[in-house]
Amino acid sequence: MPSTKAIFFVSIAILLGGNTFSQDATKLWMGLNAQARITREWRVSVGQLYMFNRGPLDLTTVQSSVNVTYRCNRRWRLGLGYQQSYDPFDLITEERNRLTARASYAGNFQNIRALHFFRTEWHFPERSKFEYRLRYAFRIHRRNWDLPLRARPFMTNEFHYYISGRPLWYRDNAGERVVRQSPDGLHAHRITLGVRISPMKRTNVTLRFMRQTEFNLGNKYRRINVEDPRNGKVRRKFNNFSALVISTSYRFSM
Repeated sequence: MPSTKAIFFVSIAILLGGNTFSQDATKLWMGLNAQARITREWRVSVGQLYMFNRGPLDLTTVQSSVNVTYRCNRRWRLGLGYQQSYDPFDLITEERNRLTARASYAGNFQNIRALHFFRTEWHFPERSKFEYRLRYAFRIHRRNWDLPLRARPFMTNEFHYYISGRPLWYRDNAGERVVRQSPDGLHAHRITLGVRISPMKRTNVTLRFMRQTEFNLGNKYRRINVEDPRNGKVRRKFNNFSALVISTSYRFSM
């Protein structure tokens, strides 16, 4: 079995070398978060995420968020959230909003911590591929690491199910119209490798490398990345990308 330190340094190499996993350019996301415990059960957090397309000088999106979490017991948590995204250099394009409801379940297997996340999202205005999105994520990490700054590597797998996107005409191989409907279905997967460190009391810094891949499964008349047989044009292309995410979180004591 490899040592924990070896695993740690492999994780760091993956984070810093993410471009080797894909021909797509790696985006840079930087986040600031603050959270506070109102009571033993209730917590509130706010955050700001800055999304850069290819470098720190190419800011394309700013995303603000607020979340409220209720701790049911040691294993279950429920939450509600709101997010707003906008382009700081485009005053014409409409802002995008998102309401979320989520639940998480934590379990232990020997020295492994496993977290399950379930989230539903309502996006308004609707996106071309979906208006509602269902997300399930599974995260694992070892509970005890003998690493500096209480570093804790982790891995997350996440799947997205799209619902109620803008309808489009699906055609047969001859180009004739068959059905007009939204591309509902399981269409995206994200894998994340990361490490969280605690350089100061109540402060966490997290480094993550995330890769998103979209795909089609099942019914050919529920696809995204649809090619028009009449002219070869592709509508709703796959949004495959990688992102290096650096975020800082501070917990207020109340």
